[in-house]
Amino acid sequence: MEGRRQRQSQELLQQQVVALSDENLSRIFELIESSQERATLSLVCRQWHRVDGNTRKNISIANMYAVAPTALTRRFKCLEGIKLKGKPRAAEYDLLLPEWGGYAYPWLKELATAYEHLKTLQLRRVEVRNADLYLLAAAPFNATLQVLHLHKCSGFTTSGLVPLSRTCRSLRVLSLEDSDVIDEGGEWLHALAQNNSVLESLDFAVPGLDTASVEDLAFLVGRCKSLVSLKVGDIDMSDLTGVLSKVPFLKELGTGGFSDLGDENKGMAASINLPQHLTSLSGLWAMPDLGLQMVQPVAANLKKLDLKFTVLSCRGHCELLSHCFALEELQARNVIGDEGLQVLGRTCKKLRRLRVENDDAGYISHNGVVAVAQGCAELRHLTLYICDITNAALAMVGQGCLHLTDFRIVLVSKVQLVADLPLDDGVKLLLKGCVNLIRFSLYLRHRGLTDRGLAYIGEYGQKLKWLLIGCTGESDVGLASVAYGCQQLERLEIRDCPFSEAGFATALVAMNSLKYLWVQGHGATEAGSRLLSLSLPCLHIEVSPPEQLLAYYALREPRTDGPPELKVLVSNSSNHQQGGCHFLGESRNGCIL
Repeated sequence: MEGRRQRQSQELLQQQVVALSDENLSRIFELIESSQERATLSLVCRQWHRVDGNTRKNISIANMYAVAPTALTRRFKCLEGIKLKGKPRAAEYDLLLPEWGGYAYPWLKELATAYEHLKTLQLRRVEVRNADLYLLAAAPFNATLQVLHLHKCSGFTTSGLVPLSRTCRSLRVLSLEDSDVIDEGGEWLHALAQNNSVLESLDFAVPGLDTASVEDLAFLVGRCKSLVSLKVGDIDMSDLTGVLSKVPFLKELGTGGFSDLGDENKGMAASINLPQHLTSLSGLWAMPDLGLQMVQPVAANLKKLDLKFTVLSCRGHCELLSHCFALEELQARNVIGDEGLQVLGRTCKKLRRLRVENDDAGYISHNGVVAVAQGCAELRHLTLYICDITNAALAMVGQGCLHLTDFRIVLVSKVQLVADLPLDDGVKLLLKGCVNLIRFSLYLRHRGLTDRGLAYIGEYGQKLKWLLIGCTGESDVGLASVAYGCQQLERLEIRDCPFSEAGFATALVAMNSLKYLWVQGHGATEAGSRLLSLSLPCLHIEVSPPEQLLAYYALREPRTDGPPELKVLVSNSSNHQQGGCHFLGESRNGCIL
């Protein structure tokens, strides 16, 4: 019924559209930068759909299993940039089965056949094999490829990078950010140094890559006069001084390690001169408090700072942050403590993004949250792993961080008793204040948020597009409140919540914009059959042990590359060739075909 009404609305709109030639319409479409707006306009009529396909230059695919590679290349003839995501976010926490899928080969094979002038390729959480990299190196677009970003990918070795380094000589950005790469030697860096002189950004800050030659790196940075970003792996800082002297205008640096820095050579850090134009600093592998002598001379200019891999004390964090007046982004572990967050609130008034991850040695509480909320009014993104939280602290975030668009909180189990639970009232006041919030994550403890708190999310979180709830709620009533209230929600992740299969089914039907549902824990396996009985067009359901469910809409046949334990269920009404399924996929799933 809903699909019929939408098609009728489209037909009425099509009758009112002024006739334009493809050429004039193309010029209009080229002025529209938002991919979401273009996708919406492409639904107006067949002409607009065709013109969008012929003029689109960049595209992002949030789920590689939602659409077939051939369908992408059939519609979009002139793509220059592609961003492709594979595995669910759960892969980052080792929650997926081994050999789950997310393989790059079918996509790369099709892209290599269809596009001769591809400039940008970004893969995220994709299983990439050496053979896939060989395929890229031999693709027709190897001469035009300028950006290759392998983010949180796995399955390949440094040997697979060698042909790429030799043939893709126009690469300006090569990034292995957070990828799992097996070190089989440093020949790839030698080949890159010999064949590339236009590199602007290089990121191989991956643990275990310790065979890269410092001489090759020095030769590379000497050739690449436009290099502004360099992030290295397991290279000791004492060996990088010669490299850094060749890049005085570097803006982003991911340093090597500090294994040689101890009490017996305290002056070593002070002897290392970082480029004076740095605005971003990361890496700092195992840097102790002694290393602050190296960082402090450039601290006042830093806009981005990543301290996750340091071994700084709480006092060291405080000392460094007291000099970072221009800081806009900070990543740290909770060893920063409430004291560090208080310094942050007093000093870093321009802070826009803060992420504090968990560490066994650290502890932050509602006191740190309040300090940040009171001092950092420009925050857009806030992620905290905390030991204690109160309703008043959440209310203070809603009062002080009015520009917040992304808020995530994980309540870790270091404190047995958190006195101020449930957090219903705090969540209400936070959402009432942060009216621009589109991403919201609450991973608490059982009874940390009741059905009343979930009802507040439905009432005041109407702009939310992504929601993760863990150990929250009491019954299906709470989930239904979220479903009927958050009508713009596109992605919903639920972990260890007491909802039934009937509750999941009701929520899926109620949320018209939902594209993706991930459930782990209670009720996940049983929910698969209930969701299947809904007969929703294009709905694919994957059920796997232990107690995991993934549901998404797709314009393709069900995948067959998963492990035997993973069961893929498809609604009986999912005829992927039907126009109704095609239409629903465009409007509800966000598939761009």
